[in-house]
Amino acid sequence: MLRPTPTTEAAIIRALAEQVPFAQLPGVRAADVTESRPFDIRFDLESGPNKVPVFAEIKQTISPKQLEIIAPWIARLKAIEKDAAFAIISPVLSPQAQAYCIDAGIDFIDLAGNISINVPGKFVLQRTGLRSNDSAQTTDPAREVNVFSGRFSRVLRVLLQNPRPWTLSEIARELERESSSNPVVSQMATDRNSGNTFTISLGSISKALSTLEEQLWVRRRGSSVLLPEPKRLLVAWAAKYRERYRPRLRNSVTYPNPYGRDLASVKNALASMSLGAFAFTGPAAATVRAPFIDLDTIDIYLPSPDQKQRLKSLASQKTDGPSLRFLEPYDLGVFMYAKEYEGIPTVSDVQAYLDLTARGGRDQKQADYLFDNIIEPMWKAA
Repeated sequence: MLRPTPTTEAAIIRALAEQVPFAQLPGVRAADVTESRPFDIRFDLESGPNKVPVFAEIKQTISPKQLEIIAPWIARLKAIEKDAAFAIISPVLSPQAQAYCIDAGIDFIDLAGNISINVPGKFVLQRTGLRSNDSAQTTDPAREVNVFSGRFSRVLRVLLQNPRPWTLSEIARELERESSSNPVVSQMATDRNSGNTFTISLGSISKALSTLEEQLWVRRRGSSVLLPEPKRLLVAWAAKYRERYRPRLRNSVTYPNPYGRDLASVKNALASMSLGAFAFTGPAAATVRAPFIDLDTIDIYLPSPDQKQRLKSLASQKTDGPSLRFLEPYDLGVFMYAKEYEGIPTVSDVQAYLDLTARGGRDQKQADYLFDNIIEPMWKAA
């Protein structure tokens, strides 16, 4: 197993001695923190009158896949020493790593204050959901990328559109195929060097797949990867997407809607303005194939910020329906698998789900309805 640098190890030992992870846990403290082999450190974890010895390995970073490797070793130790805890200690443990530890019975502590120590019949302490305020890394930047952001998220879209086994080259060909057939891209500039395609390098695809594997989102099957729990990945993506949704709205523009509630009328009016490519998202996209709630805002993605200039005439119009909100995509990939339903251009079901979940409130109920009635049946039929 990879070991942290001595500086990092010393800093973590000092933080434990200073009770940093146990802030706002009255009566909880680490006593007699000492270096101990074959483990990195040993200490007594006290909570009121209860006390349990903890033997810990310090990891500067650790992924769910690395945890999966050491899980049998931890289980054997706990079976032999039933009155002791065997823990992983790290500056920051990702939510995915914490969830895996809890499921696999691995004790852990991080310096943000997330803790799970479980010695059956003797000692139980668990606190999760705390975020680190420092710059500690939860992943190894040389190995992992943010698969939920930018061009890397296009790989997720392929996997979630059809969760079958995929090879790296098959994903590359799928991105090329989608670039050629996508109704939004087909309306954009045809210059292949302009960036108006979904294709990304084989290296980027490989990095995305490696990260997904490290986080146990995908499993290897020979030269292919398989997404065993697509819903778990989609829900995790939606949680990350929600965190950045509000800041992204700062670049949106909202105008009165003189065209009423009928999306066909809105679509025809926008097309008559020579607006160019666009796609409805959020509740507007969902109501086309999964009617559930009335619209209060009609969200529309525009692939180019230059298109906003053609909308200024709307500012002086009288409102006759839900407001029109025009959004800039964080990545062109939001248009992947865009469709037309009875002539209405919409984003994919997965993208509509992300935007509905990000809006929250009653829109979360429509997201759940869209998942149960459209997305999950699509996966089962694949």
